[in-house]
Amino acid sequence: MPTPTPPTPQILLLKSPSPTPTTDSYTTTLTPLTPAEQIHYIPILTHTLLPDPLIKLLLAHLDCGLPHALPFQYGALILTSQRAVASLSSALHAPPVQAKRALLRELRVRLYAVGPATGRALEGVRDEFLDGCEIFGGKGAGSGEVLAGMMLGKGEGEYDVVNEDGRGRRPVLFLTGETRRDVIPRMLMDERLGERRVQVDEMVVYTTAELDEFEFNFAKVLLETDPLVTGGAVRWTVVFSPMAGKGMLIGLGWWDERAGKCRENLGERKTYVCCIGPTTREYLRGLGFETDVMAEKPSPQGVKDGIEKYMKEKLMSGRDRKDLAGES
Repeated sequence: MPTPTPPTPQILLLKSPSPTPTTDSYTTTLTPLTPAEQIHYIPILTHTLLPDPLIKLLLAHLDCGLPHALPFQYGALILTSQRAVASLSSALHAPPVQAKRALLRELRVRLYAVGPATGRALEGVRDEFLDGCEIFGGKGAGSGEVLAGMMLGKGEGEYDVVNEDGRGRRPVLFLTGETRRDVIPRMLMDERLGERRVQVDEMVVYTTAELDEFEFNFAKVLLETDPLVTGGAVRWTVVFSPMAGKGMLIGLGWWDERAGKCRENLGERKTYVCCIGPTTREYLRGLGFETDVMAEKPSPQGVKDGIEKYMKEKLMSGRDRKDLAGES
């Protein structure tokens, strides 16, 4: 008996597309799984860059001809999102910093990135301004936990920059948003590490807020992709940020307002949820919801592989064959 072919799903990506959605890496990667017209982008977040604190820090170091100039006290910068990279880029493009551009070339700090997208963005900034700096992590560090482990010696990229007196590691600067997990500071600043312990100072370089129109836009796409409208095809929602979690559950009708969490019994459903990584998965667990899939790698291919594997396994099990195939 031939293996049943998974139906082509509707895929709702809770993120902004690239300027040309048809060439977005998620569209091009997911189209073998489903037609492009069944891939929907729903922007959920708006970001405001806050480069001023970083500009002040850089200028304090770059004004090396002045009596008040300070040595750059950090041995590395940690960036876990493209917004942090954008804020770094904004700081480096600031006219007062640009005036010291030649001195930036002499800045020797390590750059640590979480995820391939952050790593790629950071490469562009490094090549333009900081060509004396080396990048670690990126594609090889899909989460903050993996990156912190790498910095502690689990893989290439151990952070071993010592203080001038030769005792202990030099502090690192974590460029972050106002909301973040504490896994990186917690792991690096563990007192049990002794002289391998790394002081992590944090600098908020962007803020994130939910778009006011997200609720309306999400409801509109949910209506358009309702299985009753599309002939019973399965639907996937892909979550890229913890901030999208509650809004997604409310939009899908899965939120219990009185209990302050996801409803316990969702019954039979044709909408499945994939999350981009462990941070979002753990946040949704805190809301009482267990995602159906977590991408093994935070990338378009990771999302595609996770959805494809799940659908094939569900079909092979036979348990949800009718549900996935849209049969009554």
